[in-house]
Amino acid sequence: MKTLHQLIVTISLLFLLSLQTISAQDYTQFSLPEGAKARFCKGFIEDIASSPDGRLFAVASSIGVWLYHSQTGTEVALYTGHTNAVRAVAFSSDGITVAGGGGLGDDCSIRLWDIRTGKQERMLIGHTSDVRSLVFSPDGSTLISAGDDQTIRLWDLDTGKLKRTLKGHTEKIYTVAISPDSKVIASGSWDHTVRLWDAHTGQSKATCLGHTHWVNSVAFSPNGNIVVSGSRDQMIRLWDAHTGQLKQTFSANEGQVNSVAFRPDGRTLVAGGSGDVGNIQLWNVGTGQLEQTLFARGSSVQAVIYSPDSKTLASMGGDGTIQFWDIGTEKEKLVITEHNLHRTISSVAFSPDGKTLASADGSAVLLWDIGTKQYKSTLEGHRINTVAYSPDNHTLAGGSGRVIQLWNTDTGKHRFTLIGHTGTIRCVTFSPDGKTLASASNDHTIRLWNVITGGEIQTFVEPRGAAFSAAFSPDSQTFASGGFNGVVRFWDVGTGELKLTLPDTGNGFSIAYSPNGKLFASSGRRIQLWDTNTGENKQTYEQHTTNIGLGQNRQTLERHKDAADFIAYSPDGKTLAGVGDDDRIRLWDVKTGKLKRIYSGHKWSVKSIAFSPDSKTLASGSWDGTILLWEVP
Repeated sequence: MKTLHQLIVTISLLFLLSLQTISAQDYTQFSLPEGAKARFCKGFIEDIASSPDGRLFAVASSIGVWLYHSQTGTEVALYTGHTNAVRAVAFSSDGITVAGGGGLGDDCSIRLWDIRTGKQERMLIGHTSDVRSLVFSPDGSTLISAGDDQTIRLWDLDTGKLKRTLKGHTEKIYTVAISPDSKVIASGSWDHTVRLWDAHTGQSKATCLGHTHWVNSVAFSPNGNIVVSGSRDQMIRLWDAHTGQLKQTFSANEGQVNSVAFRPDGRTLVAGGSGDVGNIQLWNVGTGQLEQTLFARGSSVQAVIYSPDSKTLASMGGDGTIQFWDIGTEKEKLVITEHNLHRTISSVAFSPDGKTLASADGSAVLLWDIGTKQYKSTLEGHRINTVAYSPDNHTLAGGSGRVIQLWNTDTGKHRFTLIGHTGTIRCVTFSPDGKTLASASNDHTIRLWNVITGGEIQTFVEPRGAAFSAAFSPDSQTFASGGFNGVVRFWDVGTGELKLTLPDTGNGFSIAYSPNGKLFASSGRRIQLWDTNTGENKQTYEQHTTNIGLGQNRQTLERHKDAADFIAYSPDGKTLAGVGDDDRIRLWDVKTGKLKRIYSGHKWSVKSIAFSPDSKTLASGSWDGTILLWEVP
């Protein structure tokens, strides 16, 4: 007979699920930062967890905790609050609370959300480095956390206060688990050991020695008598949960073991890792025999979890793919691929007709439909880190390591591979007349290419170091290059002659012409506007918290925290955008010099910005694996 409390909880969860299924919205609209219109991609993932009843599962990602319906794969919620990535996730024993542990930045807090309201309940602060693992005690009294600061922390869930800190490991702690009776804690560390702790006193019970490499995962058997550990040494070891004595050893044959879990009936053990002979292995605990092998889509599996009814297995791939398997048939039941579209984003570009956005992540190019906010297709390449559209909308160029790839955007077919650079390509850009492509490279050169034939036209040398950026004048007669120490050079496209040099403009990472060609913007500690005819500095956007008028057509405006690495001019010439080291996007009114808006929302470095052709939208791509579309005021 269920208690009244359990009945209330069950009814609340069923109501929540039915309501969210009925009113499901496009994931691109979930938990958007202020000023954003849409988000493409969901961020790279770090951990997964199942609710006790198996109806929901949570995903720790670079932008927050995603909540999904386990039967349909439908997005239920996105919980945000961490200023950086979420590296660990766990459900409470009653299924009402989700916890996320932060990392990959300064935010190492643990945040707890109520899934009935979607609101953050608590923030637990204590860890001084990444939180790698979280688990709630089955009795509902305690949250256990472990991380890179070599500590295990026990938190009182009623008060939110730290109950005790367990110390003993000498390296990062990657994994922690608690026994079904809430009496014993197991932990695995980079120090190659598994440790057992008394959950009530915090005293060490045993240190399990035998692994020869990092211990990536630990788990208790359903009866609490066995602790299993998986290691980078390719071994799975079973330990007596009371004495710490080694009971059994399985060899994963190939590749490291990243995750281990017991089937709820205790008879089967699953291990996820890497290897050509299968990256998910199911072992019979009684006989020690390998019973099943499943081949996940990626080359490795980072996490595995069973459904409460033992019929379904969920796996999280190293490439971000989440798969659900029917154990009886060994077939895939459900797959979620949005997390593996991009892990990082290095470049974004709008098509001239404004209907498509291209993004690159250092591997392939993805195309996004702006109208439907849907992923369209992938242009395969090798190490594509910078992209640009031709003015006629028919060609897309991608800088790929030391070569440039050109695709026909109408058919998606590859056109040319442009070979000549001997260093990494930092920038590609088309001339406004569409005849020429310019590329800037770490090999100290800027090269011009014939877009029709794919032939190289001319090579210009940046004498002081790497060439970071390139931009054509609106009339296609001049192109500028930004190089080492912020030197910007203006070249005659026809003759190849050097027309003008601007020394020490900033860092040279990003440059842009105004649409009328009269002004030129450069990035650096200051964003500066220059007269393209005389080289005179016309306006400066500098590091001060207040506006200070300096007269004579020069102003010092709202600061970037340090240096602005990426800038963009709106096609209508009214707005200048810049991204600083603080990863905030600032928009200035070019005519008045006033700051129009500051946008903040990415969890990691912003590496590219681009205006839509109608100047109403700004796209930003980040190393958090997402693209945000912002409203331009």
